[in-house]
Amino acid sequence: MSENRISFATGVEASEAVLPLRPAYWSYSSLQEMEACPRRWMLSRAEYPELWGKRGYPRLPVAAALFGDVVHAVLETIVKRLVAARCTSLRTAEAVQVLRDLGGITAVVETAMRNLLAMLEGNPRLDDDRMKRLSVELRDRVPHARAQVQAYLSRTALPATPHATGPQADSRTSVRGPGRRPAVLGTHPEIPLVAETLRLMGRVDLLTVTQDRVDITDYKTGAEDPSHLDQLRLYALLWDLDRIANHERRPATELTAAYSSREITIPAPGDSQLRDLEENVRQRIAAAETELVASVPRALPSKQKCALCQVRHLCNAYWEQAPEAHTLSRGTWFDYQGVVGPQNGAHSWWLLSERTGQKTILLRAAATMRALLPSRRIRVLNLRLDDDPEVEAIVATLTAASEVFVLTDSKG
Repeated sequence: MSENRISFATGVEASEAVLPLRPAYWSYSSLQEMEACPRRWMLSRAEYPELWGKRGYPRLPVAAALFGDVVHAVLETIVKRLVAARCTSLRTAEAVQVLRDLGGITAVVETAMRNLLAMLEGNPRLDDDRMKRLSVELRDRVPHARAQVQAYLSRTALPATPHATGPQADSRTSVRGPGRRPAVLGTHPEIPLVAETLRLMGRVDLLTVTQDRVDITDYKTGAEDPSHLDQLRLYALLWDLDRIANHERRPATELTAAYSSREITIPAPGDSQLRDLEENVRQRIAAAETELVASVPRALPSKQKCALCQVRHLCNAYWEQAPEAHTLSRGTWFDYQGVVGPQNGAHSWWLLSERTGQKTILLRAAATMRALLPSRRIRVLNLRLDDDPEVEAIVATLTAASEVFVLTDSKG
């Protein structure tokens, strides 16, 4: 299929993108991301053979997001073991034994953190210093993670299972693989649901099936957001359309967004609402797939979206509307594109305007940067705008959070 792949010049060294093909399945999050900005979706999932051998552009990990991943991983591990031991709550003797066998919640948290950090090895955006800081920050959050996991578990109901629960043992198999089987009575953590007619899938944190109801729970480690309820409604649609997991065609009963401090529960949509939602999703997927054929992915820049975009340094549409340093207040974090000028001191350089060649910013760094060679065009993410009464020019500082990317003559 390589002959069908489209290459896209981003204008950043070692970052020519081989754009992705149509996904086998869409998900709630992938549809949302495509609708927010097709270019971000495609550049995030493209291949960069000059940069590294993995699929997708390497993400710059954020401790807060990794913390959420850790909590999810710990909940998955513990709930699966509780279900396998047929525990009905965290207060039973069997549950206490499960936690003891696991070494306690803290041990599970620490293992999840180690596993997650190991997955980041080889990421070209993570040097040794950044990895060490990330490790320290995560270790400092172990008590908080433990407390959050306890809070979630204390409110998690685990109905008695009349016989062995099928899907949870195979929850990490392919959505089309042999591990997919009917969701029988019981509790099913991390169960994949698939709507083949829509090419849509999702992985539900907790599906609880009893004689008279089917409930869906999604653990949320961040702040409350109305979109979380939309995601749950989509899971209800997936359950309705999944001919394997829901082979008896049972309707969902209630949907719960579980936060660390409380839960929000809503009734599942009825049949007419599900049919409307199904048609809406079908149209959204069709629209999303029209974006995939563009040789130049469409960009939808905005201040709010671009600020958190992991690939904004690859997108010329972002840089065309990025605010200039002289319009910002001191202490502001900002991004900058320009030319490296003459070195001013041991750890300072002038940055020049691409348009006029004039000195625009005095850049300071704690150490020598190999990327800061005279005449190089660069893009810098996360500079801090500082104030120095002894310097008339605008002063900016490269911090531990900053990244420098060298540009080529091609512009993405």
